[in-house]
Amino acid sequence: MRRKEFINKLKQELKYYKKIDTQEIVFYYEELIQDAIDEGKNEEVFIANIGSVQNIVKNMVGDDAFIEEVRKSNSNSLAKIVGGTVKIFVLFFYGLAIFITFVIAGSVIISGLAVALQSLIYIYANSLMLSDYVIMAGLIAIGIGIVLIGLAIIKSTFRMSQSIKLYIIRKTKQLFRKKEVTNNE
Repeated sequence: MRRKEFINKLKQELKYYKKIDTQEIVFYYEELIQDAIDEGKNEEVFIANIGSVQNIVKNMVGDDAFIEEVRKSNSNSLAKIVGGTVKIFVLFFYGLAIFITFVIAGSVIISGLAVALQSLIYIYANSLMLSDYVIMAGLIAIGIGIVLIGLAIIKSTFRMSQSIKLYIIRKTKQLFRKKEVTNNE
């Protein structure tokens, strides 16, 4: 079995377990396989020796120590990257991604509040017909909905921040591995 097939099967199996962070586990096994390949081991043989995806997930579900080891390994992964400049590069883009997401979410929240408040002020300042009240109530509901979308963006960013960090680390490592291969040739 090749790496891509193994990772896809692992993702499929892990999607049934809400308590397990799929991104962290996938990152761990991608790094494990890549490290084996870097050491000159055969990819298919190494994956076969890891065991079946079903057994891995079955053993993982009840093993909190393994999950903690994966988290520790992933957090140490940043420390294993080539040098200080690369770490700064990764952390800069991680921070930039989080900052941009919060700016977008803040803009969405402010826009929703503006729509709702403007509608409330319009209702208060003018004498309206019944149909106008219905329209303004709809605009207030839309404004509240937009605010909730902004809050959902912030909430999902907090939940996904570790996944974003792992993604940036993975892409940076891939970039430097490709650079090492071209330099060695």
